[in-house]
Amino acid sequence: MFRWCRLALVLGFALGVGLPHYARAQAEHHWNSDVTIGGAIVEGGKFFNNPGKAVAHLSIANRVLQRGRFATYLEAGYDWFGAFGLVGADPDVTCVGDHPAGGCAPPYPNVAGPSASVGLLFAPVPRVETRVGVGGAAYSVDGTRIGAAIGQLDAALVSAAHFGLVLGARFAVIPGYRHDRLTLLPLLIGLRVR
Repeated sequence: MFRWCRLALVLGFALGVGLPHYARAQAEHHWNSDVTIGGAIVEGGKFFNNPGKAVAHLSIANRVLQRGRFATYLEAGYDWFGAFGLVGADPDVTCVGDHPAGGCAPPYPNVAGPSASVGLLFAPVPRVETRVGVGGAAYSVDGTRIGAAIGQLDAALVSAAHFGLVLGARFAVIPGYRHDRLTLLPLLIGLRVR
């Protein structure tokens, strides 16, 4: 229940910040939602750095402060890093013996949680958008809630009136998990709906 309360707070904050912009009757709405999947390069900690993790990212974003081809955007989302089939798992490896305390190195933990970011959007033409942003997340790592810093870069080609293809990369740093720093670099592809 606590996890959903925090997600509702992040979404409510993102929506609340954007709503005053639309108090004028002539303002256009610039909402979009992304559904993306991909893989992540992971490293850090005393974990076995297997080839990576499967990734899913769901988000809703709002353009604010539109000035010509540039705009500021606010995004609230949910990130998931884990194993999906053979992506993010290595069933052939049973033990990696390079653990400092001896024995087998544990597998890289699964990570999931809400995130929020703010950034700059550039739309050189109406059907192309590029975004760069920074923010934070409240991830759960093996049941422990911990903060993370995130960054993102993506580009979208909206080929139809309301649907388009989005390609992106995110960067997440979890600075204090078990006295170590974990990093995740997800590469994503998916659908943008606006």
